[in-house]
Amino acid sequence: MTENRCEEGVCPVAAAARLLGSVWSLVVINYLMDGPMGFNELLRQIPGLNSKTLSRTLKSLQAKGLVIREVVSTQPFAVRYVLTPAAQELKPVVHALSMWGSKWMLGRGLAVEVQAGRGRRAQRAPE
Repeated sequence: MTENRCEEGVCPVAAAARLLGSVWSLVVINYLMDGPMGFNELLRQIPGLNSKTLSRTLKSLQAKGLVIREVVSTQPFAVRYVLTPAAQELKPVVHALSMWGSKWMLGRGLAVEVQAGRGRRAQRAPE
């Protein structure tokens, strides 16, 4: 089986996409590449993401073994989220997607606004 082709009913690209699950998973992983962050810090940093979606995304990433939830303190209660080594391996993939997005979407005067878990194309304001 070649690395980038679906053969014998196995498709590595489909498996990876299924594991990640949503656009928000990649976005959260991208932000956590800079280091551990708390829930509210992630919520403030990621445009268009609401607390319910962030909570669901973090739980999904934890269940899949891509994010670890660490309790920092119990009084006051504080947690932070850290990428696992498996998620750290996504760094070149996330970087490549970012470069591709910049080149093909933003380079054509288009921006993708992510709201409520859906990509929406919008014209970028003239500079």
